[in-house]
Amino acid sequence: MQDNLIQDNKGTVIRLVIGGYEVTGWDEASFDSAIDIPADAFSVTLLNPVYDHLPASVASGKTFQAYYGKELIMTGVVDRISEAIGRRGRGFQISGRDLVGQLIDCSVPIFSGRQVTLELLLNKYVKSGDLGTLFKKIELQNNAWLKNNISVEPGESLWDSIVKAAQVTGQHVWLKADGTLVIGDPFKSAKQLQTTLSLMFDGDDNNMLDAQYDEDVSGVFSQIQVLSQGADAQSILAESKSTTPYGYNRLKIVSLGDIETKSEADTAIKKIKADNDLEAYSLTTNVVGWLVDGKVWQTGCYINLQSDVLSRATAKWAIMGRTLTLSRDSGQITKLKLKRQGDWAQPLINKEKPSKASMKKKKKDKAAKTVEKNQTSGAKK
Repeated sequence: MQDNLIQDNKGTVIRLVIGGYEVTGWDEASFDSAIDIPADAFSVTLLNPVYDHLPASVASGKTFQAYYGKELIMTGVVDRISEAIGRRGRGFQISGRDLVGQLIDCSVPIFSGRQVTLELLLNKYVKSGDLGTLFKKIELQNNAWLKNNISVEPGESLWDSIVKAAQVTGQHVWLKADGTLVIGDPFKSAKQLQTTLSLMFDGDDNNMLDAQYDEDVSGVFSQIQVLSQGADAQSILAESKSTTPYGYNRLKIVSLGDIETKSEADTAIKKIKADNDLEAYSLTTNVVGWLVDGKVWQTGCYINLQSDVLSRATAKWAIMGRTLTLSRDSGQITKLKLKRQGDWAQPLINKEKPSKASMKKKKKDKAAKTVEKNQTSGAKK
């Protein structure tokens, strides 16, 4: 269908390919993406479409690829198709999520608790499993992470298991627009955009429609202490002091039972502080169009912002989320969710609790060493 296409000033068309059939001419569209929220979502709507114009291959449960012109912006599965009719006419809507949605919905095919590695999860249960036709490519920034061992229980989702296995070494999991599953750091090779966001009083060269800057320091502390919980007593393993807007000291004590070393405590305290800062400072803005530096806006990039009407907002920002929207009234708009550059921190390393078998083995080994020590001591006497 090629009638009444909504295009930008360069004639670029939004294309949705479902079951090998391409659909265009959308009246409304939304493509949402966020680093900190799994499963990007989309929704497209046709108003008063030609009756019975779509083939049976355009259906719920089918895979799709969404393009802006020739650029691929999302790969996923159609969750829902809705058709409605009323006094104002007919409406046809398609919505769904990227491929991560299937990992969230489906369970690891095990029927009793067991220890599995990240390698087994990815190769056996994803690439060679029921969802193998969806996930053609998996990228790891470090292959050593494949040997991570975690506990998986019956009914646990594939996504939760993969995330848990990645967190053994403190890694994040996300999906690229082409459907590639990636494990690593989304900001490791972050692109610095050449375009600068601008919102000035004189209005010259402004490229932001609006903006909202939020600063909530209720979760920011000038002193953070991490305690370990040993069998005998608690002790301070790490401490951090920071300058805050408050005129007095704000102490936060965090007790972490699985922290055993000073190094682990230092890592934990950096993560706690970074997460607090990440939540404290944010900026949302709407900009015209879907393109920046000739490409569709995407998360995981850095961008500079300057403003004399929002002076606190002038800074270097990281794009944590973006929503591409289309409507007859407003045209193409991109909503950006920004966080301060440098505040992102990788997930805290997830330490798996030892299994009962390993605990029994440790107790047995400890008992054997005690016997051996007593025997040695007796022989010396």
